[in-house]
Amino acid sequence: MLLPVLRFNFASPHGEPRKQSELIRAAFELAQWGESRGITTVSVDEHHATGQGWSSNPILAAAMFLARTSTLIASVDCALGPLWNPVRLAEDIALVDNMSRGRLHTTVGLGYRTVEYDSLGAEFTERGALMDGLIERMLSVWSGAEAEHGVCTGTWTRPHPPLYVGGGSLATARRAARFRLPLSLADHLPDVAARYRELCAEADITPLVIMPGPVNRGMIYLHDDPDRAWAELGEHILWEAVTYGGWSTDQRSLMHLPGVQTLDEVRASGRYRFVTPDQLIAEVRGAPDYGPIVLHPLVGGMPVDEAWRSVELFVDRVIPALG
Repeated sequence: MLLPVLRFNFASPHGEPRKQSELIRAAFELAQWGESRGITTVSVDEHHATGQGWSSNPILAAAMFLARTSTLIASVDCALGPLWNPVRLAEDIALVDNMSRGRLHTTVGLGYRTVEYDSLGAEFTERGALMDGLIERMLSVWSGAEAEHGVCTGTWTRPHPPLYVGGGSLATARRAARFRLPLSLADHLPDVAARYRELCAEADITPLVIMPGPVNRGMIYLHDDPDRAWAELGEHILWEAVTYGGWSTDQRSLMHLPGVQTLDEVRASGRYRFVTPDQLIAEVRGAPDYGPIVLHPLVGGMPVDEAWRSVELFVDRVIPALG
């Protein structure tokens, strides 16, 4: 089954409001146009204190995508749980769940940038306890247990909207099992997944693990001339890779490149890839377990016309060949 995903973060090097407005508008139009042509999912994330227009409210961003579509899934990857008021997050998710009839899927993660905690007045060293309290309170709100206190958020999805515990550590696996929630891993981590399944078996819970495959397919940009694309458009990818990679010295996800500085390094990593439609078709046909095809068309403030060209190549040539 083909699983095309459009990823958006709305960021660009200078975070100029008019540029961000252009990127946001283009993202919504791409998603709305792509929905009827085989695009199944949009993915949004959350970061603060970047100065570059990075999406700071993924629930709001997801809601805007869902309000303009009818079948598209919006995946929040992820909301920085300890930075949210748990009642507010539960209410916001419930509102979008009802509006979209269950099309919002939210992963909550700890985050790893102390500046984000500082900017929102949260204690970084207490993030594990904050996450536990957040999840416990959200589940309580959704269950109706707090209705007598005036906290009531009935949801379309029962028993509650799709909620995943995200991360990459054994503590993440324990937290997901303890709260009887699905586990969403940031990388291919079979040992962590195995421990989660063991804990679920002990608690008589049916496990659900979302985990990238062993081969990192990277983020795909369709272009008829990849070498020319790297030369003419690679600066946009380089900016995001350097910025994102500079936030941590550890690899935090499949797309995180700590310490990367040059376009050659980014290109060699395979995390961001320009490929032709025929190359992508051959790749997918040669790998039955290919997994999601992640397109990040507006990366680093990519020119809107180039973003459209990439997605149109995917819709016009890749989907018909693989559908």
